[in-house]
Amino acid sequence: MNAAIEVHGLRLRVEGNWPEVVEQIALDFAWFACDAPSGPADAVIEVRRRAPDFAAFGDLTAAFVTPRNVVYQDGQRTIVDYFGRALSVLDRATGRLIVEGESEHLVHEAAYHFLLSRVGAHLDACGLPRLHALALAGSAGATAVLLPSGGGKSTLALRALGTVGVRLLSEDSPLIDRRGRLHPFPLRIGVNATDAASLPSDGVRRIERMEFHPKLALEVSAFADRIAAEPQPLRHLVVGRRSLGARPRLERLPRRAAVGTLVREAVVGVGLYQGMEFVLQRGTADVVGQLRPALTRAACCTAGLARARVWRLTLGRDHDENWNALLGLLR
Repeated sequence: MNAAIEVHGLRLRVEGNWPEVVEQIALDFAWFACDAPSGPADAVIEVRRRAPDFAAFGDLTAAFVTPRNVVYQDGQRTIVDYFGRALSVLDRATGRLIVEGESEHLVHEAAYHFLLSRVGAHLDACGLPRLHALALAGSAGATAVLLPSGGGKSTLALRALGTVGVRLLSEDSPLIDRRGRLHPFPLRIGVNATDAASLPSDGVRRIERMEFHPKLALEVSAFADRIAAEPQPLRHLVVGRRSLGARPRLERLPRRAAVGTLVREAVVGVGLYQGMEFVLQRGTADVVGQLRPALTRAACCTAGLARARVWRLTLGRDHDENWNALLGLLR
């Protein structure tokens, strides 16, 4: 089984002897699915259902360690050991990644994360960096809600999908261009089990994750008709925070109040998967190489901030009240 994906000109192919994993990746990137790429694939991801063959790499020593894996370098190859449970081998000369293991969830997650990092690097090069935010389209343009991971973006997104006149650009990472417009980047929506009652009966699967608790994934196919397909001018930038209060509060802020949050959530990209195991290959040279994407991200965020009103949304315990407070910006 094969899956073809094309994201803003980046051509990707997923293949291998594990059809269940290939199918899950196809579901993850369903918005970008194509019958066949418009040219040769820029990257090929092969998933293999087999025990990882660590002996094939001799006595390599680790280049660095992350919380989720151990990374080795061997010439043009990057070898990633997921603590004995799975193995990724990236041939940087050909752009081919092989992921092998016996855990379906782990092999799927490893392949999914590589795709996110590869797509993210391509989008940076295109001048369309990702912004870690919930992005919604209303009658006058886009509203971006900046909340940290676990801050409540998916809960608000589910409310948006059920509201007439509101469309979704992305639940977690819209793209922002040099004109300050937000572009759609819809992937599966990860939902905590506590919100399971608000999900439809179809188009939902369970996802196991390496470092965090499992989530339910709402498939793109379940809300494809609710996605804003065209870029939208950024009208409102909402800096969110959680509280133990009963009711939410929405207050206007000066533009400068959003600078620090934008630096964290877009320029640095905290909360966005970057794939450092695949990016960090040459030490200091890699750090220097990240300056250009950082400057592109900063320029795009500056353009968006110049045209947007900035708000502080303090979320309370009542989810319906939280949504109603945000809805006023979308009408």
